[in-house]
Amino acid sequence: DQAEVPQDVEQNFGTVPRSMFSLFRLMNGDTDVVQTITTTAWGQLLFVGFMVLSNWAILAILTSVVSDNMISASARALEEDQESDKQAEYAQRMTRLRMLFKEIDTDGSGTISEKEWDQIFRDKGLASELCAATALTEKDLRDLFTCIAVESEARE
Repeated sequence: DQAEVPQDVEQNFGTVPRSMFSLFRLMNGDTDVVQTITTTAWGQLLFVGFMVLSNWAILAILTSVVSDNMISASARALEEDQESDKQAEYAQRMTRLRMLFKEIDTDGSGTISEKEWDQIFRDKGLASELCAATALTEKDLRDLFTCIAVESEARE
């Protein structure tokens, strides 16, 4: 049985480590290692099968790496967009609050008195706008003002 195996085949594929190295050479373009095998139909079939499977495996790995990078890039872009939207919304809310407080501060003192604060809640449109701009309920706004007013009075 050993006499039928060509010397080149024994040299290139006689052991598992030699086979692995020969297949590595083949994957890197050295087709000399399979010339003696491809003289038979079974050898050609084996060669084609190896090339198809190994190329498919490499393609699958490359596809997964590219897909992973695209998913990561998309996630980073989405996070950046969300952060940008959040900052824009914050800036818009601050502008809106500044305008509301200028409108509320009728005496132009730079502070809001209890009388001015109570006036806000008599005007349902203004109260609604203030609630929307702060994302707080009317009750929360009243409680907050009470806490701040008490603090201001305590400092004086």
